[in-house]
Amino acid sequence: MTHTTRVLVPSLAALAIALPACEFDSASAAEIRMAVDEVVVSGQAASLEDGVVEITTDFTLADGVQGIVEQIRGFVESQIPCSTIEVQGDHTLVIDFGALEDSCEFRGRTFAGIVTVSYEVVGDEVVVTHDYAGITDGRATLDGRAVVTWRDRSRHVVTDFEVEAPRGDFSSDSDRTQTLLGERGDGIVVVGERNWHGPRGDWHLEIEDVEMRAIDPVPQDGSYVLTTANGSEITMTFERIDDDTIEVVVSGGRRDRVFRVTSAGEVDDRGDV
Repeated sequence: MTHTTRVLVPSLAALAIALPACEFDSASAAEIRMAVDEVVVSGQAASLEDGVVEITTDFTLADGVQGIVEQIRGFVESQIPCSTIEVQGDHTLVIDFGALEDSCEFRGRTFAGIVTVSYEVVGDEVVVTHDYAGITDGRATLDGRAVVTWRDRSRHVVTDFEVEAPRGDFSSDSDRTQTLLGERGDGIVVVGERNWHGPRGDWHLEIEDVEMRAIDPVPQDGSYVLTTANGSEITMTFERIDDDTIEVVVSGGRRDRVFRVTSAGEVDDRGDV
């Protein structure tokens, strides 16, 4: 099925075009390309975090904290046997995925590093605190914390990370609500916000009902409104082309421009519409 989405993305902080007041700042082709690259890089970090959350929140509430810990321990041992897992106390797990060369895979993605996960039952919710120590998939590396409040088919995720990425290091924080799309592993629908701060300035992203798979760095449906370091906005539209490729149409310049983004984060500039 074809998905078409309107989304807003960053433009290049370094190349703002000064226009008279009350006129729209048209982004240059260079700004638009920079915007897509920024979204892909920050999206790779968010996708890695979502992958770890998927592993550590596969539980039911029936048996309390100890039951949840045993469910996750059993799940990790059966589904990711290349990892090692240690129980600390009655509510904490330490999962060690080893190094990248150990090829510790889950659903097509290689994980490395250590995550410490603590569980607390609060009424009909479970609060899951993740502490990441060098968690990586070879594209991004995360150090920091994610707090996930799980209820029924939705989870509220608040994160604060330092990120190492090929195009430069940055810090990132987010506040999002994720709802399962279909069965577990099929993807999620996300609403909320994400911020990142790095060598190209500060970016703020409003996330409006985007549909995502953990393996993809950009959505396949939904909308973004992103404010760049220079205060400008660019609109993006998403459409899945095949299982590995999403087409992104970017508006906000003099003409719309088309990009194709792969699950590995490769960006192909297809030119103006």
